[in-house]
Amino acid sequence: MQIKTLGHIVDDGEGLWMISSAAEIGFRVTGATKVKLELLADDTVLDPEKEPYLPRFAIRLDGKKVVDARLTAKEETVTVFDGAEARDAEIRLIKLNESTSNLMALRKIDTDGKISPLPEKPMKIEFIGDSITCGYGVEGKSEAETFTTATENAEKSYAYLTAEELNADAVMTCFSGHGLISGYTDNPAVRNEADLVQPFYEKEGRNDFRLASGKRAEEIERDFSAFQPDWIVLNLGTNDLSWCGTSPERGLLFAEQYAAFLKTVRKHNPKAEILCILGVMGTGLNPMVQQAVNHYSRETGDRSIHVLMLEEQNAARDGYGADYHPNEITQRLLAGKVTDAIRQWTRQ
Repeated sequence: MQIKTLGHIVDDGEGLWMISSAAEIGFRVTGATKVKLELLADDTVLDPEKEPYLPRFAIRLDGKKVVDARLTAKEETVTVFDGAEARDAEIRLIKLNESTSNLMALRKIDTDGKISPLPEKPMKIEFIGDSITCGYGVEGKSEAETFTTATENAEKSYAYLTAEELNADAVMTCFSGHGLISGYTDNPAVRNEADLVQPFYEKEGRNDFRLASGKRAEEIERDFSAFQPDWIVLNLGTNDLSWCGTSPERGLLFAEQYAAFLKTVRKHNPKAEILCILGVMGTGLNPMVQQAVNHYSRETGDRSIHVLMLEEQNAARDGYGADYHPNEITQRLLAGKVTDAIRQWTRQ
């Protein structure tokens, strides 16, 4: 297909499987009277108990959102437009939720027009993070709500908003509940070593669904040459904090793993500026991020790395999203800070 793809997307015979948050397929049609998209869903749609995890997507027509829906069947055809007069249009299909919940695919573009890919933007950014980056619960009305893809929206995350403000193409590599030494745990005595970012960063995602090839997203090697970012924003540590707490020993272990992960990121992205941020859902590990970056920079001589430590979200003023996550107000505020930081360090 003559299209532009962004994010973690795999062509595996049946279609283009959109794996990551904000995975996007964009194209322009000329002389078209109709555009219909044939979509596929993974097996979440077959299990009524998995209703909270249905694939959610948006379609933008000439920049305007014309579809925001969740897939409820294995195969669905969505009409973007269908009329008597031919027209030219820009169309973007965007996956709004993360890979751990589900996968979806574009199988076919049904149009009588000519298709061409959308142009590349002047900047490229990768965002590596957890639920905050995914936009988990951003549309939730209060902290009392729990997770559903109906309120997870990557387009309203600070990552997507930052990329839009900077006119950048973005890849979002993010997994809710994941950390560097421990994923989220509600019992600090029990370290969660199952939900770590490192095993999946070099893969196309995290999901058990088997594609036509028999492979899972987490078994498919990532081709880093396909997207070499100018900037990488690393927002990890929030889930580690649930295990580290105030323990100095655990904090040092986190800093060691953080510095080690920076080496992995740099190996695959030799020319990128790296911005490390943390704090919007807890500032307890902020000093350890700074320590990790200082140690990494001294050891490697890498000076293309920056730190932006954040204050914790102001829920009394701005409210919460689902499960105490940042809502739209907080995500916009965070996007402003990250955007300003990238602009500042780009000028230096």
